[in-house]
Amino acid sequence: MQRRLALALAACSALASAVVGGGGAAAADLDHLVFVPNKDSADVALIDTRTDEVVTKVAVGTTPHQVAVSKVLNLLVATNSGSDTISVVDLDRPGQATTIALGHVPEHMELDPSGRLLAVANIEAGSVSLVDLERRLETARIEGFHAPHNLTFAANGKLLYVANLGADTVSVVDVATARIVNEIGLAEPRQVASTTADVDFQGVVNVTPTPDGRLGFAAYGSGDGLAVIDLETQDVVKRLTLGSTPWRAYATGDGRRMIVPNNGDATVSIVDTATLAEVARVAGAAEMTGVNTGWFETTAFVLSRGERKAVILDLERNDRAGEIALPGTPETGVTTPDGTKLYVALSDADAVAVIDTRARRLLKVIDGVGHGPWGAHMMGAANYCH
Repeated sequence: MQRRLALALAACSALASAVVGGGGAAAADLDHLVFVPNKDSADVALIDTRTDEVVTKVAVGTTPHQVAVSKVLNLLVATNSGSDTISVVDLDRPGQATTIALGHVPEHMELDPSGRLLAVANIEAGSVSLVDLERRLETARIEGFHAPHNLTFAANGKLLYVANLGADTVSVVDVATARIVNEIGLAEPRQVASTTADVDFQGVVNVTPTPDGRLGFAAYGSGDGLAVIDLETQDVVKRLTLGSTPWRAYATGDGRRMIVPNNGDATVSIVDTATLAEVARVAGAAEMTGVNTGWFETTAFVLSRGERKAVILDLERNDRAGEIALPGTPETGVTTPDGTKLYVALSDADAVAVIDTRARRLLKVIDGVGHGPWGAHMMGAANYCH
């Protein structure tokens, strides 16, 4: 067992030296890795997209929820919701992780545009931690949120938009002072859950920016609505009524569409970002966990945990185009930066499904990725978590 571990770490070290060693081709190689956090085996699997094989696994903390990769610092970060920590792994020395204690149940995180500052939402503590990755140090812990979920940095990195899952509000943080400077109310009147464990209340899951960083789209499930926020002025410029209990908006790579699964009525809304209008609402599936787009943004794949499948949307016709049965329960996935392949974590199969986005078919199932794979992450891709 020790010999296998040593060989695995040696392989990872050799791989890391190859993929993060410098600029040019070495830097480009990092873009070929898929990082998969495994909740039940407390590790992160690294998959090479050129071979679709697991090249190594890196040990992290208990119940890793999400991963992030700082290319500028050659660091892998995992939020460990079971141990109230994050693991910071130097990809040149993958066997030597730094553990940083944060608030209760850190789940979602976001790197600032520089790749050096990390914001982490401690969902059950109602706080957000700011972590200096170069110093491996939590520099601030900001209180006063309602079950903070996903986080979005403004394009210049000066503001941080925090989605409150326990309220129909988005909190705005001034990064320099580490203070909440605004609360943007989305629903009228504003609503707040009675407790952070109120499962019947769904506030704001995410503020999804357009690729230019000008607008943010925030669905609020308790009001069946979608608010469009000007990320420079912090004003709500439009409110839309969608289907029942919209989860969150997912942007197409070209920024022309926002796709929103409505889990309350198993439909999917397609919103035009130029006109800020819902242009289609199509049949989805039960318990949709995410949306990925691909093949020159002509196709979207809506993942359904409840029906173990991916619903295919034709984005040229704004209509449903079929479905792909999956050999396990899909969590979240990631599309390669070139848009040709989609990698989907299958939590109860300990596997990752690979979908050919052009042919719209299951290409391969990668077994042995770890226990309880919860998502997938790639450099240069549109990453997201539950």
